[in-house]
Amino acid sequence: MIAYPNSANISLFLLRVKTDADDLGNQVLRLVGSKEVVGVTSSITSKEFYQSKETKVLLDFKVSIQAFLYDKSKYVYVPNEDTIYKVERSYQNGMWMELYCSETQLKKEEIEGWNL
Repeated sequence: MIAYPNSANISLFLLRVKTDADDLGNQVLRLVGSKEVVGVTSSITSKEFYQSKETKVLLDFKVSIQAFLYDKSKYVYVPNEDTIYKVERSYQNGMWMELYCSETQLKKEEIEGWNL
């Protein structure tokens, strides 16, 4: 198989999550919606890495998806890694939306309505 530059190399889910209170008043996360998309991953640059260290938000990777697919989701789920990432920053670059992501400690079981 031949890999082409800028070809999709990751499948992920955009997660729309809402913070609510349960019957006892405890904060819970509810899955409001999800959308499966494909994107192009790339490493963050050294400049972005050092800037993230200064702000104490360590970025793990950047993924570019087509801008019209992005629905302002604040989390992404990568099934191959079984990991939920937080979208720390989004940036529109022409027809692409770059999502800068950091790993969270969230588990699927902690999100009510999880159905992926």
